[in-house]
Amino acid sequence: MADKHKGKPAAYAQERIRSYVTEIYLQPLSSKNIQALSVDTVFAGKCHIEVGQYLDPRIAHTLQERVLAIFASKTQDQFLVCTSHRGAWQDMPYVFGKREVTDVQEAARVKKSAQVLSPASADC
Repeated sequence: MADKHKGKPAAYAQERIRSYVTEIYLQPLSSKNIQALSVDTVFAGKCHIEVGQYLDPRIAHTLQERVLAIFASKTQDQFLVCTSHRGAWQDMPYVFGKREVTDVQEAARVKKSAQVLSPASADC
């Protein structure tokens, strides 16, 4: 039997992570494919979070946590960051509220500013 995901391992991994998050998260997820977020948190300051990169150590609970996927709630009031240690296949993802997110970059490389804050440049 042919594997329908052969040749598209990244898309298949994204589907599996989305499926896991859908099971544990109580709100429906947006269908947007988010590539990166800029955040400004009280505990870590300004940071840039991007799929494929390591999560900033000021945010990560474990060193060298690679960001595997970023999802938004359907209402876009929360953003979920799934890493190699949290949210991809175990535990809860890192959750950022819309007031902490200053910029959203979709996979199509189109930047959209968060509605509550103006864009800020990430300095980490």
